[in-house]
Amino acid sequence: MIANPRTLPCPNCNEIINDSMTVCRHCSAPIDPVAARIIADRQEKANQAYSDASYLRTAVIAMYVFLGISFIPVVPLVGWGFVVTFVMVLVLLIRWQASFHRLVTNDADYLRARRSWRLSLVLWIVAIPIGFIIRPLAYLAFELATR
Repeated sequence: MIANPRTLPCPNCNEIINDSMTVCRHCSAPIDPVAARIIADRQEKANQAYSDASYLRTAVIAMYVFLGISFIPVVPLVGWGFVVTFVMVLVLLIRWQASFHRLVTNDADYLRARRSWRLSLVLWIVAIPIGFIIRPLAYLAFELATR
């Protein structure tokens, strides 16, 4: 059974080709099949890193939405949504770092994914005092004010 060809940038001209080609159709440079497989593996991993970073960004946004809504005292149990997404973001941060931090590539999408991971980490750290110190104090102040 023949596998589907994977895409990779040509080592010579950086145009996208597939790993089954022996000659680049853009610059006519010969393509080493072993090098093409290695580059295609690296490109596949960079694409996965970008995809996972996108999920991470979405989870961080959801975490902050839950955090913002949890400051409204009339909405019950939304604080649990923040806690669940807070833990989920932590898991995604650790998973991304474990899977992709050693990837060596200058792929622009991977560089954006790494920046996105760093931003998500900073936003997660900022959420700690907001969600676990300021929010409970706001609840306490609201309870005291309504008595």
